[in-house]
Amino acid sequence: MEEFPEIEAMGISYKDAFTADSWKNINSVEARRSRGGWEWVREFSYYKKRPNRFEISLWRTGILGALCYGQTSKQGTTVRMNLIESIPIRPTPLGMKAFPIMSYAAAVFADIVGADELWVLDPDPNLESFYMKEGFSSRTIYHGKRVGQRRIL
Repeated sequence: MEEFPEIEAMGISYKDAFTADSWKNINSVEARRSRGGWEWVREFSYYKKRPNRFEISLWRTGILGALCYGQTSKQGTTVRMNLIESIPIRPTPLGMKAFPIMSYAAAVFADIVGADELWVLDPDPNLESFYMKEGFSSRTIYHGKRVGQRRIL
């Protein structure tokens, strides 16, 4: 397994959610323009009430680089990565390491709770091949309702 000594993984605090929401105000030529369609502060309140949640924030040199919220399915057989976002500044302080670290952490969480599938829900179509390189399937329908990419654990 690859090690990432400068990167810290933590939970998500209210301050982290507020910081992630402030990313929409970054106006830089190097910044990524698109963002997820959610508000992290609002999602913070929702996910904190979920005992089956998965959460992770990634930091490098004191800079919040990425966050992810997810949760287990009702049956506990699946872990979903519902919300994933990285800081829009390019190059990002995490390089291309954010998603591999988050998906590894989610897979460990899945193993602990006894789940055998990991899903990225509502993935950005532009990132499909990137997720596939990380072991996820091509885009498919998740429980007849949403689009997702699955990795069997």
